[in-house]
Amino acid sequence: MCARPPHPDGVTLVRETQVEHLPALVHLGWVVAFPWLAQGTTTRRSDAADFDLGLFSGGSDAGTVRANWAELASETGFEEVVHARQVHGCEVHVLEGESAPRSPSSPRLLDPADGHVTDRPGVLLAVTTADCVPVFVVDERRRAVGAIHAGWRGAAAGILERALDAMRSGFGSVPDDVHVHLGPAICGSCYEVGPEVFEALGLDTPPGPTPIDLRAVLARRAAGAGVWPSRITVSTHCTRCGTSGLYSHRGGDAQRQVGYIGIRT
Repeated sequence: MCARPPHPDGVTLVRETQVEHLPALVHLGWVVAFPWLAQGTTTRRSDAADFDLGLFSGGSDAGTVRANWAELASETGFEEVVHARQVHGCEVHVLEGESAPRSPSSPRLLDPADGHVTDRPGVLLAVTTADCVPVFVVDERRRAVGAIHAGWRGAAAGILERALDAMRSGFGSVPDDVHVHLGPAICGSCYEVGPEVFEALGLDTPPGPTPIDLRAVLARRAAGAGVWPSRITVSTHCTRCGTSGLYSHRGGDAQRQVGYIGIRT
């Protein structure tokens, strides 16, 4: 991977593991540390068949996509799944209180946003990606969680910091209690961008197109917001050059995987 900028000292690289009951990669360290948590990133099926969850990308017919969402809800054990059309911005939904029971055959669609946080058991937060970074946040003390879709525009707009602020104002979360995982995404070797991206992210601007490691950028932003580097983990899976069954927009895929997180009832 490109190391520009490098990960903060203390950050741990992890390789999520495929689970059997669902085509998804899970953070085994979090499985052990947080048994009350459901978290993962979906992939293609083991036979390389599609498991497309892109409601707005046009990669598969609508009926197939809805069936895949129903399977995600069923296999994770959640009756309510929350999603939104993503706009590469920094809006974050805070889900509090009770909600009416909903059919898990399709997600509950909120107003356009790129992040969701909640402390409510039984709600699965979902963001779709296909090169962008799915960011997962856990407050172990207050049992609050967040799911964020972070492309370079969202990162530059402060989507990660906005989500941490939303958890603080909504649930009393403080950085000392927060864990952040930067999930499967395009790696720094595969992700070449123009100087304007470096400028937008507040980095030294190269003279021309240059690879950038967006997960390293986000790791430094998380540490800058007060999260202990020892509580920041970064996936080693790449959507573009890896063999993990992940979809890549730059690789020509119209399909989408989902990064999901929720508090079990």
